[in-house]
Amino acid sequence: MTWHQAVLYALPDAVLLFGDGRCIDGNVAAARLFGLAGREEVVGRDISWFSPQKQPDGRGSGEAISARIQDAVRGRPGRFAWKCRRAGGTTFDAEIALVTVRIDDAVVIAARIRDTSRENLLLAEARAAEWRAEMVIQGNPMPIVIWDLDMTIRAVNKAFLQMTGYERRALESMSVHDFESLDRTAWKITDALLKGQTVLEEVTLDLPVGTRTLIRYSTPLVGGDGNVIDVMTVYRDITL
Repeated sequence: MTWHQAVLYALPDAVLLFGDGRCIDGNVAAARLFGLAGREEVVGRDISWFSPQKQPDGRGSGEAISARIQDAVRGRPGRFAWKCRRAGGTTFDAEIALVTVRIDDAVVIAARIRDTSRENLLLAEARAAEWRAEMVIQGNPMPIVIWDLDMTIRAVNKAFLQMTGYERRALESMSVHDFESLDRTAWKITDALLKGQTVLEEVTLDLPVGTRTLIRYSTPLVGGDGNVIDVMTVYRDITL
């Protein structure tokens, strides 16, 4: 499993990756949202498959999404309302956020899709809560922390304990301030919450196991009402 796949598959939100107009990867949440049996079924589909031919304003979906993608490529990521289409042909209202992601030497488009249909809001909230608990129990292979809105630790997994050398009991009284980078120019995890966007950075942390250089990916987790409810941080140790 590659680094980007570990992050992608850990996210509770529906996320698809696109390159050259086709889906190159996605997670289970995305497959479920579009009525497919598994994430393997999203791979290879043309971007036009995920939308009806036209949007409610009469504009062709292909033309409209191409314009949004160009904005993201030019460094202007944004969120917008969209009409999506499921495998069975039914449509649903969604909010889509597009950003560019560099994977190896290629730049791809990451689309985060949230079903905004009223009947799905509470269901999405319940699934997010279930996912957070299940993720820690199952022991994701990547070191992961879930932060409360006050930026204290809500949960960690076994991989995080192994990477840091902390005892689980010691973490109960710790907050984000205990994990600030020795490099003061690095972003803070709280930026993921305050700016409502993901933060990917290289940090140096002083840990019980010693000083470690890490890649840190922080992203806000959004509830069914569109508000941030937690922040998730995924780590990768790149210490030489």
